[in-house]
Amino acid sequence: MAGRVADVLTHRGEATVAKALGPWALGKRLRELREGAGWSGARLAEELGPGWRQSKIAKIETGARLPTVEEITAWAQAVGADVDRLLALRHKTSVMYTAWKERHDESGGPAAFQAELAVLESSCAMLGEYQPSLVPGLLQTPAYAREMIGPATNTIADGTAPEEIGQLVAAKVRRGGILYEGTRRIVHVMGEAGLRTRIGVQTVETLRGQLEHLAELATLPGHTFGVIPHSAVVPIPPVSGFVVYDQDLVGIDHAGGDLEITDPDQIARYSRWLDLLLAVAITGEDAAEFCRRVAGELAGDGTDVEPRKASEPR
Repeated sequence: MAGRVADVLTHRGEATVAKALGPWALGKRLRELREGAGWSGARLAEELGPGWRQSKIAKIETGARLPTVEEITAWAQAVGADVDRLLALRHKTSVMYTAWKERHDESGGPAAFQAELAVLESSCAMLGEYQPSLVPGLLQTPAYAREMIGPATNTIADGTAPEEIGQLVAAKVRRGGILYEGTRRIVHVMGEAGLRTRIGVQTVETLRGQLEHLAELATLPGHTFGVIPHSAVVPIPPVSGFVVYDQDLVGIDHAGGDLEITDPDQIARYSRWLDLLLAVAITGEDAAEFCRRVAGELAGDGTDVEPRKASEPR
């Protein structure tokens, strides 16, 4: 069966390969080969020998870890795949850029992509995220997520059926369960703008509920939550939001796509930036109180109007 799967992969063509570059695509390819051989992750790890564990297999397959040339070679030989083709794909994955739409189509839609993210996140011992002007995904309430990604907004869910949006929100919220496990180090740093900015069709009530939720999450065991107030002196140049997965992968937000970095030097740079941002942030109970204070300010502003549509005059 492994040979048949390998044949299918070989004949997909370079155009398809070019659209599917990146650690997730390589990991997906390797997972297909393993499953085609009829093996579990534990069975493959046993077959590959010393230095291999099921957790390592999971990290490679989810894109959290870029396998070495030697690891690719061993994997291919174990499942009877074309070594040279896999090595050529690996060579192209150090840095990749893929449109969000292409990513979602590959993974079966936005909800399926959320499930893939959950697998990736659960394979990590450390997760660190910085968002300058919105609430990080793992911390979002259902209402915040739904009103941010609904069909009335220009987001990844644009054009998605209402029932699929519900599935997407549910999958996104399920990812947040990792915060309560307390088995890994999770760091979230966000700018004060993210506490005050309404996105899409979000109401003041929704944003206030989100802020109260953030206050509750701020002191969870194993979770470090920080807010950088407007008055802080930020120690790095302005950057887009980014996520650090262990020391294996950095995902960078972009308006039209997602940049994935696996170069060790670049990963080290973003890890250092996260530490610098955390150093100037308000954390713990102070961050919780800050969120509650902003929520109180929103409650007292006397407004809860629907956001102005883009077509309406100012």
